Amino acid sequence: MKEWGIAVDLRNLLSDDAGNLSSKRVLAMSWGMSALGVWIFVSVKTATMAAIPWEVAGMIFSLAGVVAAGKWGEKPATGGVT
Repeated sequence: MKEWGIAVDLRNLLSDDAGNLSSKRVLAMSWGMSALGVWIFVSVKTATMAAIPWEVAGMIFSLAGVVAAGKWGEKPATGGVT
C-alpha cells in the first residue's frame, strides 16, 4: 500500500538520509507535540494564553539542537583519509 499525503511528509521528517526512522527525531517530535498539546489544553482550560516555562522551552530547543547536530553523523563520508 502506497503512503500519501501527510503520512509521506511525516515519514520524510522523521527519517534519516538512509530512509530509516531516526530515534532522535522521533523523540524531539514527541516532546514538541506533547508540550504543544499540554500548552493548548492549559490555555483552553484557563481561557488565557498560558506561559511556557523556560525549562520546557530549553528542553525542546536542546532536543532540536541534538537533531541538527546528529544530521552530520547521517551523511556518508565522501572520500578523504580513512
